[in-house]
Amino acid sequence: MVGQELTFWLAAVVLVILTVESGIKLLNRDSFGITIAVYVTLFAWYFVDPFLNPESYEYLPSSLLAESYGQVLLFLVGFRLFAPVATRWILRRPSSGIFDTRLTPEQILTAAGTLWFVLFLIGVYRMGGDVIGALFPLDGRGGPTMWGRGAVETGASGFLISSGGYVFNAVTAFLGVLVFFQRSTARRLLAGAVFAITLPYFFMAGARSHFLAAVVPFIITYLFFSRHPLMIRLAILAVAFVCLNEGFKFVVAFRDSGGYRDVLASENPYEMMSEDARPSGLNMIQELCFVDVYLQSGSTSPAYGGRYLNELLNFIPRVIWPSKPMIGIDYAKWRGFESVHDENGELGVNATISSGMIGGGVLNFGQILGPVAAGMLMAIWTGLLIRWWEQRQSLLRLVLFMLGAGLTFNLGRDITLLVLWPVVFAYFFVRLAEIWATARPREAPQLATVVPADATPIQLVAGRLSQ
Repeated sequence: MVGQELTFWLAAVVLVILTVESGIKLLNRDSFGITIAVYVTLFAWYFVDPFLNPESYEYLPSSLLAESYGQVLLFLVGFRLFAPVATRWILRRPSSGIFDTRLTPEQILTAAGTLWFVLFLIGVYRMGGDVIGALFPLDGRGGPTMWGRGAVETGASGFLISSGGYVFNAVTAFLGVLVFFQRSTARRLLAGAVFAITLPYFFMAGARSHFLAAVVPFIITYLFFSRHPLMIRLAILAVAFVCLNEGFKFVVAFRDSGGYRDVLASENPYEMMSEDARPSGLNMIQELCFVDVYLQSGSTSPAYGGRYLNELLNFIPRVIWPSKPMIGIDYAKWRGFESVHDENGELGVNATISSGMIGGGVLNFGQILGPVAAGMLMAIWTGLLIRWWEQRQSLLRLVLFMLGAGLTFNLGRDITLLVLWPVVFAYFFVRLAEIWATARPREAPQLATVVPADATPIQLVAGRLSQ
């Protein structure tokens, strides 16, 4: 169906051209090439699902699909035009960061590992001392997890639990990135081991975005900084993609159906899965069609930034702001997920529905200005990533960039602080570390960025941190 729409092909051609442009800039060590992360994100969320699940689009009117891909095109235009402006403005802003902290990779690993251990102990305590249950939540979404809580918390503890979960997510990603910068084999193995034993928690808990937030920075760092030949790295990247794809099909199949206990008891778990199981959840172009109908039906009107404001202020605990709006509930009810069961009465819906990064813009500013506004927000985010990349002489800032780059993909589902909280908390701790490091006597050797003479193009882009 989508292949018959002119706007689909126009958007696809523009996306390819912009992706090639960013790829060339990246290979030429131009920081603006980091915009390729947004193009990959857009492709995954808006161009893949119609070909994986074509039957889901057969009932959508052709005119609606054409309108939605026209909005994708508007997003691309808005992003590409505003990205250079946003980047220049952000790079010119004075920085309060202290980049010559002289903290060694070993010291940073020690601090990150200590924070991880403290948070892990708190998580195990919340699990009643069940260490195995904390690391391997076999009941999936239906059971307790280290940082799980009710959907609507009216007490102060809800804010603290959520914050702890986001920090745990961030510090796990930090450990994965730091593996590549340790100068001793023992420390590399230690960082890798702690990182590896934590991943099952994010995987089995059922929230794919949290797992991606932990593992994607590791993958990006490997791609940029590994000493393996470029072709080997690309091959391993392809294998990682296949594993993620298959793993997420497994998670979707069992996270809500009683958990993984029956799976572990089965001799062949994949026999329990449907033979035609396919990746799901990448249907943001479908949601964009629904958002357009939602506005056209008169059920709502553009919020003129009100929904973005609610997202921004969502961090305020409900105990302080009892009437705090519940994000996206009106759209979920309109989509038919309103709940009449008591156990879901706190939300009033069976599930919340993401409208996508473009759909969110449409809900805020309408069908013409909305996609452009979403593109401008992503341009600002990209400018911030480029700023952190330009500050990569500091290992702390480089790790912050890797975490932010890893979270960019999750923004395709919604431009919201609920996605960005791990990097917000990480930035807070990075600033604390920079202030602390400059307040102590400087004895450690300074870290410098060194690019080997025989480096491959990707290595030239990344550079290397060494003594």
